[in-house]
Amino acid sequence: MLISGYKVELELARDWIRENRVKRVLVQAPPGLRNIASKLIEELSSSLEEALLHGGGCWGGCDLAVAHARAVGADGIIHLGHARFLDEDPMPTLYLECRRGDPEPLLRTLERGISALEGYERIGLGATIQWLDHLDQVKLLLERHGVITLTGPPTRPLKYEGQVLGCAYRPLLQLSSKVESYLIIGSRFHGLGLGLQTEKPVYYLDPELGVLDGLNAEVERLLRSRYGYIERARKARRMGIIVSVKPGQLRMQCAMKLKKLLDGADKRAEILIMDDVDIEMLRDSGLEAFINTACPRLSIEDQERIKLPLLLPAEALIMLGRVRWGEVVRSPRYLMMEVEYHGLR
Repeated sequence: MLISGYKVELELARDWIRENRVKRVLVQAPPGLRNIASKLIEELSSSLEEALLHGGGCWGGCDLAVAHARAVGADGIIHLGHARFLDEDPMPTLYLECRRGDPEPLLRTLERGISALEGYERIGLGATIQWLDHLDQVKLLLERHGVITLTGPPTRPLKYEGQVLGCAYRPLLQLSSKVESYLIIGSRFHGLGLGLQTEKPVYYLDPELGVLDGLNAEVERLLRSRYGYIERARKARRMGIIVSVKPGQLRMQCAMKLKKLLDGADKRAEILIMDDVDIEMLRDSGLEAFINTACPRLSIEDQERIKLPLLLPAEALIMLGRVRWGEVVRSPRYLMMEVEYHGLR
């Protein structure tokens, strides 16, 4: 079924409800798909005793509203707009990916902006789940312009070849020696996440906005800003370590190891347990700086809102002198969210 241009597998949802004997379901969707969630509830009403629309955040497949579903007595979750992220779901969960049905906005934007990719012969290609069905057409169009495109097989938590998330790009990064640049189909947000982890030029194509552009200058500006926040955090004595209870973001062991390192550096560290990270609460906490063990993109996207340093684990280790700036910046280590990944125990 096509709803507002997105493919929604209605019959799959009905089969899942029947097979799992779901009576009350919580439907969870990101802001751009809330209208689809409402339409889905309408379509499924005859198959359920009750369908409830989740009103909280929905930032990825990692952000499964399990606690909210259990609190209202739901026996299943329908999660829109993302592919499966967790190895095992804490309760019956159906992921409806809501892929885009019409490739025309994507192909039109690529044709119009393809001159930005001039000079590259081999490009690593990735796309968000919504545009993944049209990746073969993108490859053919680029081939007609003399560009060879490469994708890599999926690695956890990615489910499909060519797929990217705002926190997961390993298949593309493993192609580094084989490509000259990268093209990410989705948004600036998704392109920027890759740009922070590679020295190679990264371009993003946003079919919704009709934009194809490079990110190198923005990445350089952002990294200069990140270095400044690390230097500010060096002077902080009281720091908070943020832990999210979202199923795909819960990293309590990482937080405990960071606290031990901070205690050893004569800094007072407090562990803050949150669901959605509340910027106002952080501002009002009386703490001088924070380390984020939840979603890595919080430190990139929300930094200017909080003003106080909101460091990634890698940046915290730089602050403490455990790793060097040049060892992690514009490398796959930059967004790694576990201390062990940086050679520390």
